Amino acid sequence: MKRIIVAVLLAVVGVQLQAQDKMEYLKNLVIENRVSFNYNVGVRGKAPTVMAGKAVIDGDCYSIRGNGMEVYCDGATKWTVDKSAKEVYVEAAESARDFIVNPDAWIGNVSDLKADKTSASGIYHDDYQNADLTFRFSSIKSSPLSGSSSGFVFDTSSLDSGWVVTDLR
Repeated sequence: MKRIIVAVLLAVVGVQLQAQDKMEYLKNLVIENRVSFNYNVGVRGKAPTVMAGKAVIDGDCYSIRGNGMEVYCDGATKWTVDKSAKEVYVEAAESARDFIVNPDAWIGNVSDLKADKTSASGIYHDDYQNADLTFRFSSIKSSPLSGSSSGFVFDTSSLDSGWVVTDLR
């Protein structure tokens, strides 16, 4: 009986270590590379929501596009753009990092993680909203960091007067 309990405990520890290794792998992949991927994120609950699109992360810079929204961040400023409504929200980047592109959020808040070199999926618990998000990242591609914020800035100076720009910085 004692051997069975020890075997079960070792199996549980092995599964936990594998999950931790996968989380560390994903975190290091994002920190050390320029990474692009397709995403599908669903919010569980009374009013389920599904978001899908494409994300690119390059160091502190990122862009997220999907469901009619675009998010750009150059590491200092974040722009959330709704082109159909002609609205842009501008805020400081330090407090606005999105789960999809924040590998630090994955550690400790993800369960049921499945990951390989081209995909990842699991359940992320968002403490702030007390919600569970199911996610799937697919077609993960990595390349060396560019060191450039090109492509991660939204220029509000070129917008016509029909746009509403709300600067929250």
